[in-house]
Amino acid sequence: MKQALGWGRWLFVSAFCLWSASTLAAQIVGVRSWSGEDSTRLVLELDKATEFRVSEDSTPGRIIILLPGANTTIEGPRWPAQVGALEAMRLDTSSRTPRLILDLKQEAEAKVFALSPSAQYQHRLVIDLLPRNTNTVIEVVPPAKAKAAVRAEPKLPEVKLPEKPSRGLSGLFKSSGRKIVVSIDPGHGGEDPGAIGSMGTHEKRVTLAISRELANYLNDQDGIKAELTRDGDFFIPLQQRRKIGREEHRADIFVSIHADSAPNRKAHGASVFALSLKGANSATSRFAQQLAEQENKSDLIGGAVAVSDDISGVLAGMLIEGTLKHSLEMGRMILGEMQPLVGKLHSPRVEQAGFAVLKEPGMVSLLVETGFISNPDEEQRLADSDYQRELAVKIGNGILNFCRQYPVPGTYFDQN
Repeated sequence: MKQALGWGRWLFVSAFCLWSASTLAAQIVGVRSWSGEDSTRLVLELDKATEFRVSEDSTPGRIIILLPGANTTIEGPRWPAQVGALEAMRLDTSSRTPRLILDLKQEAEAKVFALSPSAQYQHRLVIDLLPRNTNTVIEVVPPAKAKAAVRAEPKLPEVKLPEKPSRGLSGLFKSSGRKIVVSIDPGHGGEDPGAIGSMGTHEKRVTLAISRELANYLNDQDGIKAELTRDGDFFIPLQQRRKIGREEHRADIFVSIHADSAPNRKAHGASVFALSLKGANSATSRFAQQLAEQENKSDLIGGAVAVSDDISGVLAGMLIEGTLKHSLEMGRMILGEMQPLVGKLHSPRVEQAGFAVLKEPGMVSLLVETGFISNPDEEQRLADSDYQRELAVKIGNGILNFCRQYPVPGTYFDQN
């Protein structure tokens, strides 16, 4: 239920959301915050579900959320401050109904929603501060009522890759041609730490470090340009990651970097994965299926409202199928480069499964698992900056080898 509130030229939409039948007081046991390029996320962790409502006293520069019966032992200095759009944040218990008060540095649009326990997290109240549009909206999303969004099919670019290099006389001359664009996606981030090793190493930090090294290496090469989907510790939903690659970066290649975990700490070795087109529950191995299910839970842990993720449209399916064989070929080249460094491949072939982050049409897409962070020996290596750099070079060489062997028409690699 949404209720429009008049506020001059601003429009606020507020809703009351009950996500527990119980009215017992909830204890706020933790507060976290992240700031991205154009958004700020604030997360309250609670020991039980509670009621919440955006107050009508909210203004464009101050957001007030009513939390009936809520209390906390978190002291003032531990509350987030000077983070992104947030100036300061506190829980005011002086009135009959406790109020969570957010003072903002600038006017922002706020999206407030609740998340049920998942992985290592308890109940959570998530507040996303987003750039304010002409009509600012404060929106509360009840998790039980969150429905799949219906989106119009975007116009997709035509992708054609030749089976064999075609250089002819052009190989005798140096020609510019456009650069191949590689979108590098550091897995996890922000509220979603990914796997955590026995030494406390977070996958989200390892993937960002390796991705930065990979981007630096590729940007030093002729004919190629690398961009990162995130260059900081913040959460991005899986669909948005791949759309950043295709729509913002206009990428030819999309590579998502991860570091695996397994119940068996002896499991080790790197792996490379491509998308499976045979359905969500179809994979080339049980390991690939389990990993895809694990990685696809990132949105639930990170706090993204679920939307439809089916591959729809004949054109979309054809584009993905057309690039899949090239994804498999590039994956083989990356595995060949990585093997001498990592020492062992968990799988000697490119595995396939229904990874949500790889479902964007029009890009050669892969997910690279750089090793098992759950293995103490591999965790130590993955946390080492020198090893991260060496690993990035190996992955980069695999990408470069693919670009040279399968040059996209009109690019530097096609004309040289």
